[in-house]
Amino acid sequence: MSSSQLLMQIIFDGIFVTVVGSLAAALTTGSFVPQLVKAYRTKRMHDVSQYLMALFASGTMLWLAYGVFRGDWVIIGANVTGTALNLALLYLKHRYRRSS
Repeated sequence: MSSSQLLMQIIFDGIFVTVVGSLAAALTTGSFVPQLVKAYRTKRMHDVSQYLMALFASGTMLWLAYGVFRGDWVIIGANVTGTALNLALLYLKHRYRRSS
């Protein structure tokens, strides 16, 4: 293997894969932010399924455990953030249930 091929393999295996994973994590995790903002502004959560949020929170907690076992900081960071945002939505769902 030539040095340029080795360099390309290191870049592809290391940096590129990390960037792709980080972008995927940012997009999927950030997808909760518009719903949080809308819920906070309107004080309404009647059309958001608590079962979806509970299942998603369970999934992100399992992904978090997986990330810890693998020592993968992209998975850990994305799922800590995703779990926190989702739990915030569950809190708002419970809080605004009375006012809807």
